Amino acid sequence: MNFILWIAIAPIFAIAQIDTVQKKTDSTRKKIDTLVKPVVLREVKISTRKNFIEQKIDRTVLNIDALISNAGTNALEVLEKAPGVQIDQDGKISLKGLEGVVVLIDNRPTHLSGAALASYLKSLPSGAINQIELIPNPPARYDAAGSAGIINIRTKKSQISGLNGSVNMGTAYSSNWRQNAGVDLNFRKNKVNVFGNAGYNWQHTWRDLDINRWFYDEKDALQSVFMQSTIFNIRNRTPNLKAGIDVYATDKTTLGFVFTGTYNRGSSLKEVTAVAANPMGVTDSLITALNAEKSGQNSNGLNFNYSHKYDSLGREITFDLDHISYKNFAEQTFNNRILNYETDIPSTEDLQANLPSNISIFSAKGDYEHPLKRKAKISAGFKTSFVNTDNIADYFIQKNGQQITDNDKTNHFRYKENINAAYVNFNKEWKRFSIQAGLRMEQTNMEGHQLGNAIRPDSIFSQHYTSLFPTIHFSYKLDSNKNKLTLYYGRRVRRPYYQDLNPFIFLIDKFTYFAGNPYIRPEFNDKIDLNFNHDNKLNFDVFYSMHTDMITEVIDQENGVFISRTGNVGRLRYLGASANLSLKAGSWYALNVYSEAVRNHFSEFPGNNRLNTGSFYFYIQPNNQFNFKKGWSAELNGVYLSPSESAQFKKRSIYIVGAAVQKKFLADKAVLKLTFRDIFDSNKPRGEILNIPNTTATYHNSFDNRLALISFSYSFTKGASATKKRNTGGAGNEQERVKN
Repeated sequence: MNFILWIAIAPIFAIAQIDTVQKKTDSTRKKIDTLVKPVVLREVKISTRKNFIEQKIDRTVLNIDALISNAGTNALEVLEKAPGVQIDQDGKISLKGLEGVVVLIDNRPTHLSGAALASYLKSLPSGAINQIELIPNPPARYDAAGSAGIINIRTKKSQISGLNGSVNMGTAYSSNWRQNAGVDLNFRKNKVNVFGNAGYNWQHTWRDLDINRWFYDEKDALQSVFMQSTIFNIRNRTPNLKAGIDVYATDKTTLGFVFTGTYNRGSSLKEVTAVAANPMGVTDSLITALNAEKSGQNSNGLNFNYSHKYDSLGREITFDLDHISYKNFAEQTFNNRILNYETDIPSTEDLQANLPSNISIFSAKGDYEHPLKRKAKISAGFKTSFVNTDNIADYFIQKNGQQITDNDKTNHFRYKENINAAYVNFNKEWKRFSIQAGLRMEQTNMEGHQLGNAIRPDSIFSQHYTSLFPTIHFSYKLDSNKNKLTLYYGRRVRRPYYQDLNPFIFLIDKFTYFAGNPYIRPEFNDKIDLNFNHDNKLNFDVFYSMHTDMITEVIDQENGVFISRTGNVGRLRYLGASANLSLKAGSWYALNVYSEAVRNHFSEFPGNNRLNTGSFYFYIQPNNQFNFKKGWSAELNGVYLSPSESAQFKKRSIYIVGAAVQKKFLADKAVLKLTFRDIFDSNKPRGEILNIPNTTATYHNSFDNRLALISFSYSFTKGASATKKRNTGGAGNEQERVKN
């Protein structure tokens, strides 16, 4: 921790040079004013460097190319360095400590969540990303989904006529090699703009997970001990493709088509060793298992978009149609060997699983903006979406060379959902005061059908509800544009992932199951946020949110097997503050420090309404940038997260340190970068699993996070006329609820 603080604090002494640089600048200006001879400028080269962080009224904008350590990485690794964003060992993304983040790509939903979202973001090379927008307090125009807010990833799309683009590639080594590559192309001529990008990511990684469990009787007397170690050997290759065309039919009307495709193939091998012992510590049995899985996901999306500007005052209408389809498959084998020390007789348990699923999503949305007099504007829109999922889980027991259907685990689940929404939003600006107020209405209709089998009957469940979601932003300039206060209130909803509603179980290994829950209720939350911003150099937030029926992971145990379900915790109260400081010393050094402190409180656990838990934690993330001569630059960054506690997990502290160096050449068109991640191999999440009846448990993770990465990128441009940017896509948050 001391080393991390040194990274953040020591370079601040360099800020003293700001005054010296300013004095030299003033002196130079005076000399220029005294010049009387005309000067002919033959060539002027303007070089500027974007700030990593820019603060807007309702969002934080991150310029990806401003951090050289982002080169050769992927979108998930870029998000790990975003202020306030945390990604756990399973790829779950949180913003300011809260899960339930909606991730958009170019204002279009990814239609993915959990492991599937993490896999997709790993396939998206950082070279294809222009900016990332962190929107913890979205206005009414956005879907109300996402209890923690929205992360919008904006990919690069050239505004230059002619042919232009870039290529990038990178390779990294930890204990195994990893590769990624990408290409972006854009061609514009007259009224047609054609664009496309392709990316490829290949990874071979490992993970070592230890879980130890102690089981007690009703009188808290120790009954047995179970110690389990699992080594994951994981391979993934994920190509993705995006291609589109914009047709500028007139100066005011634009039509567009966008195709996106992601095609993931992966395999994993899990080696499990488990020891069961009696209360005296004497081993009862030894269990070894070899679990293998082959999986894949084909995703194809098609978007049609239309926009028309009625006049130069800002009257505009936009329309989007989206259709996205997913075809997933997974084949699993579970080979277990059990040696009982009392009988000294080994036994075997072999199981096979076939897990196909299909998801189809259709959505339509329209938005209209109408300017009013005296810096006012009103906007309104609608959206409708339809989702159909079909999930099959076929399990077979291997006995004497024959397959026997395991009806306890086999299931077939179908789910349909329709959400209809409408909103209205009003903006008004005065000299110092501005207001943005909106109201969104969403109607949800859903139905799940669990098909029966030889031992289980059919079951059907449904939910129908309508909710209102107000949002309001008040902004006040304290003096000039340098100091501003913003007060926000908003209400949001978090709906469960589609697969979490499936009531049957899915095996992770012999001792760990995931079970769905058709009775999950939607989570609603109300949030208040007070923000102070000083000249985009200091941004300070105080926020409070109340969550009812919070959706979270709930772990139980039955006969020594841990069963993880998604369920509702009655309430979460969340109080915190965050600060972001950006400083510069001339053109050679820049410092950005993000910090956060939070107090959370969970209450009303399933089956025990009197149970309460919570904790205080803090988080600091410094980043130092050094700009040298002749195209050289460097970066030193770090993260420290203090111990924290949530509903069922008590986490130990972690820290991570990274560094990077960069060299530009060929007139700054080519860039070579060397990056080091997790230099001290310190990112090892560990802690305790809490609030399980008659059980205590601990966990410890190890990864191959420490690596060295070298990357190369080259950009080319032919043309110089600017074109307009367009935001396309309207499938809302449906993709966010697809879970792998």
